[in-house]
Amino acid sequence: MPVLAAVLALGLAAPAGAAVKLGEGNWTYFTDPRVVTRAGAVYSGWISTGGRVTVTKYDPATRRRQSKVVGATGVDDHNNPALHMRPDGRLMVFFSPHSGRYEPKDRVSRMYYRVATRPHSVAAWGPTHHVPTNARGRLGYTYPNPIALPGGRLWLSWRGGGWLPTYSIYKDGRWSRAREIVRGPDGQRPYAKYAAGRGGTVHIAFTEAHPERRRTRVHYLRYRAGRGFYRADGSLAGTRTPLASSRADLVHPYDDKLGRPWVMDVADDGRGRPVIVYAVGYWRSHQYFWYARWTGKRWLRAQIAPAFGSTRNLGAGRFQTGGIVLDHRDPRRVYLTRVVGGLGRIEQWQTTDRGATWAFVKTLSPVGQNCFRPAAPASGESRMVVFVCGRVQHWQRYATRITAAEPAR
Repeated sequence: MPVLAAVLALGLAAPAGAAVKLGEGNWTYFTDPRVVTRAGAVYSGWISTGGRVTVTKYDPATRRRQSKVVGATGVDDHNNPALHMRPDGRLMVFFSPHSGRYEPKDRVSRMYYRVATRPHSVAAWGPTHHVPTNARGRLGYTYPNPIALPGGRLWLSWRGGGWLPTYSIYKDGRWSRAREIVRGPDGQRPYAKYAAGRGGTVHIAFTEAHPERRRTRVHYLRYRAGRGFYRADGSLAGTRTPLASSRADLVHPYDDKLGRPWVMDVADDGRGRPVIVYAVGYWRSHQYFWYARWTGKRWLRAQIAPAFGSTRNLGAGRFQTGGIVLDHRDPRRVYLTRVVGGLGRIEQWQTTDRGATWAFVKTLSPVGQNCFRPAAPASGESRMVVFVCGRVQHWQRYATRITAAEPAR
């Protein structure tokens, strides 16, 4: 892939505390991290309205931003990059064209990655590499999710050649053989979210299928570096992968009164226990956001807030859920999208009783704008929340921009 010219945007944004536009673009729910922080700066990446993979550094203190195009994968909101901050302060970016049921006809289906040449900078990047391994199947790579493991290793998961969650581990310039993680029933493709845990753990929350295709449930697995896949109580889920989804923890069963759930985020509670948020009510006239946490003995679930009601509110954009994410530094906080008056609105909510009840804290998105798909840093000292504003008609037709705002302390 040729190196593309830089797109630089340096200057002052809105007053401190106000929402700040970072650039024109979009992203999907299942590629993460979309935001990382280091030394007070916020780094984010998206796929531009012209199909360019864009990475930006934003400094909230000076309100300056710098953007760089690192690749081109086409106009498709599945093509946004995932970011990883290396211990040496150099940013690593992963990206691929959308390789779903129909392979891209005009490009090679690969998972690309590049490393910034200088710490804490997006101005210059090293050569473009690609991940040399994948699961068997005619499909390519979608939804990269890098997570640091102990010993200088890097976990990278994606939807692989067989349409299933797949992973490989990078160490000293080498990638391990790609392995599939979990399979859905009747050939269905699970949708998964990942988060770093303690001691080399990777938390995995997933639905066994796309809720458009069948009734879904929320499940949980954890990967222990070098050991395999386990349930939340520490019991072994199985030794042969891909595991059947029924081997994992059942976090949220299907309920015909509530509708089909779709997992949105997972995080570690700081004690090695998983916390999961998800939307319930796909294709229903009412939709709600839910929170589940592992107590050490069982899963507790509670409703957070309605995402919308009365109608599906498609006037806000063609999405079935505007999305919800956890504050990974403090998972008692969430950032969610509620549709109010036909517009998506990014809100901060929090709990003081470990998820049993929730209270509204602050609206983060600009008044009068349609905003959705929030993302928050998985680590770092900044809690800047980044989200999409604009209109989406299709995953290949969107007129959107990436916006950042600072939540309440």
